[in-house]
Amino acid sequence: MADHRPIQGELQTQLMAALWRLESGTVDQVRGALPSRYRGAYTTVQTVLNRLADRGLLRRVREGNAYVYRPVVSEAQYVTRSVQYALSRASANARQAALASLVGDMDARELADLRRLSKELEGKRRGR
Repeated sequence: MADHRPIQGELQTQLMAALWRLESGTVDQVRGALPSRYRGAYTTVQTVLNRLADRGLLRRVREGNAYVYRPVVSEAQYVTRSVQYALSRASANARQAALASLVGDMDARELADLRRLSKELEGKRRGR
């Protein structure tokens, strides 16, 4: 099961973002997809990818002489689980305030999309 704690550090964030874009890749492929300022040594990237795999965020499969890394969860699933994890540790008042703040920061298009998704979810709940 994937670790729900936030991704730690800018390199982990950049590596996960690259893999979400690529869908899968070797150390060289992921390293090549990073912004130039994050293209550290091969072994550094490999070590961090292995740590993300150990946390359950990536799956590592040997193909030939290299490992191919794939995200276990989508970016949306990761963000959802991270928010749920953070909110589960807060009081009801703090959860409501945080959610209200997040919704309040949305633009009109995002709010319309959120309303549509909310209606879809409500329909699925009624259909149970």
